[in-house]
Amino acid sequence: MFVTKQLIIAFGLGLAALYTATPCRASALTYQGDTTNKPTWLRTSPGNPPNRVSGQNAGETGMIVPYSIFQFAVEESGLYAFASAVPGATSSTDGAWDNFLVLYEDSFDPTSQLTNVLIANNAPNNGSLAFNRQLTAERNYFLVTTGRRSTEFGVFINTISGSGKVVAVPESSSIPGTLVAVGVGLLFSQGRRGSVTVADTLNANI
Repeated sequence: MFVTKQLIIAFGLGLAALYTATPCRASALTYQGDTTNKPTWLRTSPGNPPNRVSGQNAGETGMIVPYSIFQFAVEESGLYAFASAVPGATSSTDGAWDNFLVLYEDSFDPTSQLTNVLIANNAPNNGSLAFNRQLTAERNYFLVTTGRRSTEFGVFINTISGSGKVVAVPESSSIPGTLVAVGVGLLFSQGRRGSVTVADTLNANI
């Protein structure tokens, strides 16, 4: 009888721990933008981090392209994923235009492209993963969306997802773009089989 009572108590404590444990939560922020008629810069080359500006090698033509900047912070340190989709893309290489992402920490200066840069890469046009990066809570980050080539610009939908909430800085400025992103994202998702729907990732805990 004593053993039975011990087992019952142990089983009860186990259930209590199971139901009171805090589950692992992930969060994602999706927003829409457009680089058409935006300011231009001489973008970085790909790299982790990039070590040169486009066109610095002999014989290369620098990529002077329009860009859009999104400032944000995360509430929890951890690994975050970055993706960008363009209209009409059904694979990583087709769509209305070819996009490119660059991530900065603390500050962004379009005339000092290698200062505070963390990572830069071509973004698959269908919204597949462009890169992952460890981020620190409550620091300022800047995601630059630009074109792979000088003639590349247009509408895009970006998604930042990871272990904590992603917050636009200032947070209120993200509301109009976020609302638009839901409608445009659903339109994009028709050609993105197997990828996450924008409406499902919008500030959602999963």
